[in-house]
Amino acid sequence: MSVIMSDMKAAATPVFTIRDMNRNTLAVMNACRLHGQVIIRGRSGECFKVEPFVPEASVSQPSPAFLERLKQHRKRVQALGFERPKSADLKRLNRLIAGEE
Repeated sequence: MSVIMSDMKAAATPVFTIRDMNRNTLAVMNACRLHGQVIIRGRSGECFKVEPFVPEASVSQPSPAFLERLKQHRKRVQALGFERPKSADLKRLNRLIAGEE
């Protein structure tokens, strides 16, 4: 590792050399995760900013077949006599679970 890495604690954004990236990739990646970004400096003075990439979570819709099976299941449950709990009963159940009653 280079002398630059010893400055890592003092700098807001850690600075590494290309050699550090080549020989100690894990340390560079861990610093990137910890600080949100790192700077890679080459011998020519060029600097590159490296940031972790976090892909956005895709919002998926349930399949139409699943929705249809869910509707049929609800109809069967209602035919068996299931009644949805009242709001007051659900609130009391939540208090019981929380240990308030």
